[in-house]
Amino acid sequence: MNIRVYTKQFLSDNLANALAVVACLLIFIGFTCSRALVSIGMIVLIIAPLIHQPPKIFLRYFKCPELWILSFFFFIVLLSGLYSADKADWLKWVRIKLPYLVLPIAFAGLKQLSKKSFTLILYGFMLTFCVSTIVILFGYYSNYAAITESFLRGSALDIPFSHIRYSLMLCFSFFCGIYLLQQKLFLFHPKEKYLQLFLSGVAFVALHILSVRSGLVALYIGLLYLAVRFMVTEKKFVIGTAIIALSVSVPIAAYFLVPSLHNKISYMRYDVGEYSKGEINDNSDAMRLASMKIGLTIWQQYPLIGCGAGDLQAECTSLYQRDYPLVSTANYRLPHNQFIWVLATTGSIGFILFLIAFFVPFFITGLYRHWLAVVFSLSLFSSFFTEHSLEEQMGTGFYLIFLLLMMNQWGHEE
Repeated sequence: MNIRVYTKQFLSDNLANALAVVACLLIFIGFTCSRALVSIGMIVLIIAPLIHQPPKIFLRYFKCPELWILSFFFFIVLLSGLYSADKADWLKWVRIKLPYLVLPIAFAGLKQLSKKSFTLILYGFMLTFCVSTIVILFGYYSNYAAITESFLRGSALDIPFSHIRYSLMLCFSFFCGIYLLQQKLFLFHPKEKYLQLFLSGVAFVALHILSVRSGLVALYIGLLYLAVRFMVTEKKFVIGTAIIALSVSVPIAAYFLVPSLHNKISYMRYDVGEYSKGEINDNSDAMRLASMKIGLTIWQQYPLIGCGAGDLQAECTSLYQRDYPLVSTANYRLPHNQFIWVLATTGSIGFILFLIAFFVPFFITGLYRHWLAVVFSLSLFSSFFTEHSLEEQMGTGFYLIFLLLMMNQWGHEE
């Protein structure tokens, strides 16, 4: 297919859908270099469906529980303002959660994207992260010895905005390439499979060099899920066994062959040892564990409704001063666990609503039938145990954009 024919098909989606594709591409670029671009892309996504009649958009929104249930993420934080003393901090969290309300409304006004448009979006995501990763790795190898040695002190590469969220996106980029290969989805020509292999290969190798544990855990959880899927549902035992063998052998080999990963694991062992001795200040993992204990303590004090999003920082500071007086103020952290973060801020009631908002749309739209959606959800869910992944613009944008895109693409199926 030539570019002229493809462009005609792309624009045939309708103007709102075409604008939505452009908005997604802007957001992906923003994930790697500009928060402003993420905001601009989201604004375009919200405005695009207004080309249609807004009353119809709201009517469809309320008829689609998979869309309005996502607003629970927003409302549990909004309502916590009723008992948050620090309204300024509360408004900060409300602003971060606002996309959970407005983006599902916007997607209610979009028709189902064509396969070509969906493929273009995945390509845009993969290419953006490939270029960004190559730039990061070039910077690493420009000062290889010093940066590699810094991994022994718990340092990380200079990665845009959040190394954990970045690694989760890079991991998903790898699986996007595998999905395009498996589904034989191309924009112009079947020889694109070599480009798809290259993009996935860069992501796979880079994840091990960057040595961000959340991304690596998500990668191998996803691979093991694919192995089980191939063996159980598709009866492809050879492929499944090969994936399991890869999932076992590659991490072991990488530990010995990739210095950054070797040093990262060495530091992790040291950090855990320091935590067992009560030495936590300036130790990355020890501080994470301490932040989780503090979050659980806050939940125990406010079990039903939490302390309120606006007061989480103040409550954490008070407990750090009481329980960890030797920890410097610069090391005070909010709970590095999504579940504990929700429990501390909105209590058991908010936690139940959070789980409903996370799981219900996935099942009622049938996304569980599509392995890319399952891997996406597993990747994020696995990160919740060591990171408050959704409590930041990039994490929120990544989760919502791809969840809504996959719901748009596959949620129309009978």
